[in-house]
This record gives sequence, structure tokens and C-alpha cells, in this order.
Amino acid sequence: MRPAALPLLLCAVTVLAGRLHASFEVFIEPPVLVVEHGGAVRLKCRTTCQDPSATGDVETSFFKHRLEASGQGETVVELRNITEWSSNILCFYSCNKQRKTVSATLIAYRPLEQAVLEPVPQLAVGESHELVCRVPRVAPVRNLTVILRRGATTLHTATFELRAENKPQDVEVTHVVTARREDQGQSITCQALLDLRPSNVHFNTTSSPQVLDVYDFPEDPKLEMSEIYLETDEKINISCSVRQAFPAALFELSLAGHPLPLHVTEDGLRAVAEVSHAQQGKFGLVCSVRVGPKERQKQASVHVYSFPQPQLNVSTSVPMEGTEVTGRCVLPPGHSPDLQLQVTAGPRVLAAWGPSPLVFAWTASEEDDDTKLVCEARMRAGNKPTKRSTPVGLSVTALPRMDDRSCPPSQNWTEGEEVTLRCQARGNPRPHVACDKDGTSITPGLRHVATRAHSGTFRCRASNALGTAERSITVWVQYHDVDVVLIVVLVLVALGALVIAGVVYGIYYRKKKMREYQLQKQQRRMEMERLRSEETVGINGSAPGSQP
Repeated sequence: MRPAALPLLLCAVTVLAGRLHASFEVFIEPPVLVVEHGGAVRLKCRTTCQDPSATGDVETSFFKHRLEASGQGETVVELRNITEWSSNILCFYSCNKQRKTVSATLIAYRPLEQAVLEPVPQLAVGESHELVCRVPRVAPVRNLTVILRRGATTLHTATFELRAENKPQDVEVTHVVTARREDQGQSITCQALLDLRPSNVHFNTTSSPQVLDVYDFPEDPKLEMSEIYLETDEKINISCSVRQAFPAALFELSLAGHPLPLHVTEDGLRAVAEVSHAQQGKFGLVCSVRVGPKERQKQASVHVYSFPQPQLNVSTSVPMEGTEVTGRCVLPPGHSPDLQLQVTAGPRVLAAWGPSPLVFAWTASEEDDDTKLVCEARMRAGNKPTKRSTPVGLSVTALPRMDDRSCPPSQNWTEGEEVTLRCQARGNPRPHVACDKDGTSITPGLRHVATRAHSGTFRCRASNALGTAERSITVWVQYHDVDVVLIVVLVLVALGALVIAGVVYGIYYRKKKMREYQLQKQQRRMEMERLRSEETVGINGSAPGSQP
């Protein structure tokens, strides 16, 4: 090495050593200063300076209590009564005439209070409601997380990282839900989390749960009838029903302001009550149905009336044909003014529907005999069955009467045939008819043999208790005289025919017998010849079975 280079080398080493000696770092521990508002925090200010004469300290506006350090290059202090929500803490050290400073932000917090969830009202299915959760006096709010849940399902999560405020703030989180049937009985909760990481400070609170009460009441109730007609003390069952109600509906049926005992069906959608009233009048029937907080009503009118049996009075039940019969139908006092009456005789209407009393009159005819008169009562409105009076049977009397149809004035008979004299009479009581001619009587309708003596005019009389009617009938008998010559000729012809038939039959019979005799004789001859031939063959040894 050259002697001139040595001073330069020593100078470079001295400069490098000074620089190395002057390089150092300053730290604050812990790096994140988190403290409860009004509390105290301990911190350490540390340097890497190796100079024993190095000095350092902590600069802050809070009361500072210095603590004993554990080694060289350390300053330990405790800050007390932290009343500011955010402040800067300075830590500095001087080493070899150099000063280094580091700063840290001290954040004060409040312990997290319980979240509060506003009450949730009863909700109709399909109805929307805004949930509101409040967390009071949160500091620092940027470290807060709020979670709204329905049962185990998260509905909404809110964070506040962008909120720079350090002072306590009231936080409100909202979320809109729409009610469903399956939400019935589910719990709504609000959870608040204050996480001050990387420190170990964290808080977790949950609001008191709000249980969902969901209902569905889409339609008004329905009454079985809108107009009800009842006889006094009559009892009928009336039903009131709803559709798609959830949960079970609460029914109330009242008549004239008085509740009625009722029975609700198993499905909870229909109520049945017995309706009755002892007094006449018009009363209101009200069906009230409550589902959840909603109540709906349906009204009907109940008309209560007195409906006694009508009474029928007739001037006579045994009128004579052609005479006028009068009568009236009445209802007992106190009957309902809505009742109407009608009088009928069989299918014929004698007095059309009208109020009581109802009078009538008509002329009796023979066709009215055995007809029953009836008075009916009905309600002018409604669909109630009618009531009938005790029937009155008519017996219409009439004089005997005969005409060409029932007693023809001319009748033709044939001698020798069975015939009847046709003659009938009308009347009530039923007339007795007798016919005679020249002292000879014939009963009409009985069969007898016609003779030429019946020819002539019969006088027929029909009688009953009221009188007699007469009628003449001319009978014509058809007959023929016997021709003796013709009878003799016919007898001779018949005898001749019988004789000829006998001769012809005798000839035929004889010829037939002769043929049968000749045939039998020839058959016997042929049989004899056959037997002689067989005997001849036997003698000559040619008979069957012979030996050679």
C-alpha cells in the first residue's frame, strides 16, 4: 500500500462508522391503542439506538404515569382517564444528535349495548313490513356489524367501514320483509357485533326476539241465507263460513244483539248455530269473524212470524146442483201480515191468493160431487211450505136426468140373440131405472134373448129422492119365417149324398180286400216252393255241412 493512501482509508472508515452508529428505529407497542372510554392504557416506546446516552419519551394530552422500563432504549408509561374518542400519541427518541418520532392513534370505545328490535305487529299474508333495529351509542361505529335474522335465515347484514366518526352514534338498521304463511311463529332477531381487531376487544349482543304472528283473511264471511223466515219458536241451523282463513278464525253469531251458542267444524272454517225466536218481528243476524287483528262481519235479516193453520167455513157441504155455495177462509188473530190464503176445489181455484179473511162463492155442478175444498196459507216471501185447512168434502145432489147418449131413444135387436136394454140415468143420489111395455118389465143392463114380442115402445123411469125422469125407447126386433119346402129339398139332397158316398166306399173297400187276398195267396205259394227245393237238395247230399 502506498503511504499516501492510508490517510484516505482512515477517513472513509471513520465516516462509515459514524453513519452506522447514527442509524436507529423507534416503535410504539402495542401498535394499535384501543381503550375503553375513561379507562387507562399502558404503552411502551422502544428504540434500536445502542447509544447509552439516547433519550426518549411519550407526548400526549392525557395524564401520563411513567413506569419502570425493563431494559435500555425503552420507555413505559400508563395513560389514564382517556376521555377523548380519538387522539394521536407521539413516541420519540434522540440518538447521536438525531431525533426520530413515530405516532399512533388511540381509539376509545364504549362497551356495546344490547341491540333493540322494534315490535313487529301482526302481519297479513302478502303484507310488507319494515324491520327496525337500533343499537345505541356505538363507538367506534366503523367496527360495527348488524345482522337481522328470521329463525336461522339471515335477512340482512349491515356494516359501517366508511363511517369515520369516532364519537358514539346511535345506529339504525332497517329491512323490509313480506309476510308468508310459513313465517307464522318464526323469531326475528337483531345481532350487533363490535370487533376491534387486531386487539382482543370484541362485543356481541342480540336483541330480544320478536315472534311473527301472520294471518290470512282474504274474503268476507258468508252466511248461508241473507233473508231467513221463521215461524215463532221454530228452530233452524244457520252456518257462517270463511275461505282460506289462517290461522283458525274466531266466530261469533248473534241474533238481535244476543250471542248464540255455536259449533265450529274441525277445519275451523265454518260455524253452525241454532236460530229461534219467540216473538214476531224483523231481527238482525250478525256473523262476526276475527282472524288476527282483522274482524269482518256479514248480516242477514230474520223474519219471525206467527203461522197458524187456516180455518175453512162453507155454507153447506151438501149443495144441490145449480145452487150457489159460499164460504170464507180465515186465520186466527195475531197471525203474521205476510201470510196469504187461497181456496181450491180439486184442481180449480175458487179464490186466488189474498189476505185473511178470504171469501168465495160458486155455483155447484154435478161434477163437483165428491170434490174436496181446501184452504192453503203461505208466506208471501221466503220458501216455507204451505199449511192446509181441514178439507171439506162436497156431496152435490142432482135430479135424475137421461139423454140420447145414456139412454138411446131407438135400439135395434135381432130375434134369438142375447141383448140388453141400454138406458142409464144421471143424478145424485144415483137413480133407479125401470122400463116396461104392455105390462112386461125389463131391467136395463141385464142380458136376455130377444124375441119379436119385444118390438115396441118401452117407458123408462129414473127415480131418486129428489124426483123422477121418464123417457121412451123404441125397440126394433129383426126376424125371418121358416121355408118348409126348402128344408125338405135340403134334407133329400143330404140323404142322396150319404147314399152315394156309402156305395162308393163299399166298392173301394171290396177292391182293396181282394187285392190283399191275392197278394197273401201268392206269398204262401212262393214259400211252399222254396221249402220243397231245400228238401230235394238235402236228399241228394248237397245239403250244407255234408262230407264228400
